[in-house]
Amino acid sequence: MNAILLAGGKSSRFGKNKALAKLDGERLIERVSSRLQEVFDEVYVVVNDKSIYSFLTGIKLVKDIIPHQGPLGGLYTGLTYSDAQYNFLMACDMPCIDLNYLNFLKQEEKNYDVLIPKTKEGYLEPLAGVYSQDCLEPVKRKLDKQQLKLISFFPEVTVRTISEEKIKEVTDPERNFYNINYQTDLKELTKKINCYYPH
Repeated sequence: MNAILLAGGKSSRFGKNKALAKLDGERLIERVSSRLQEVFDEVYVVVNDKSIYSFLTGIKLVKDIIPHQGPLGGLYTGLTYSDAQYNFLMACDMPCIDLNYLNFLKQEEKNYDVLIPKTKEGYLEPLAGVYSQDCLEPVKRKLDKQQLKLISFFPEVTVRTISEEKIKEVTDPERNFYNINYQTDLKELTKKINCYYPH
């Protein structure tokens, strides 16, 4: 299983490229990519400009095939380049992703096209799930129609959800899925660094 890490977003809410923002002295993209490398065979980082991320090591930098199409376009690029049937997808703004969670996903029975967490409120976490190569053609069809919502192709594939209760057996969902959209989110996490990201 490989990992696809999205770093081609505009970060408009954050105000600058959040992949390069620092948490506890480390760039978000370095923090996340190094954790992914501990679990997955290859890590593909999907970007708009490779030169910005030349400092990354041990990963495969790939340029968005169809730029400015959001996470759906990033997934398409990642699946196109990846040589694995199953691929974990995430963005670089979830710096507390837990190795226990990643290993749990990796070990799940491969009886799906999409394996995705679902909260008790029914909310899906599409940027913390696994996608098979069988998603490639349905994703391309949605891109061609400019239907860019990441879950837009789900009706065309086999989707399996993981309940919040199940996730709680391996990690704390609040910490694991902590998402940085605004600079205030990063400041809030910095205050909780020992709680949220123990070293």
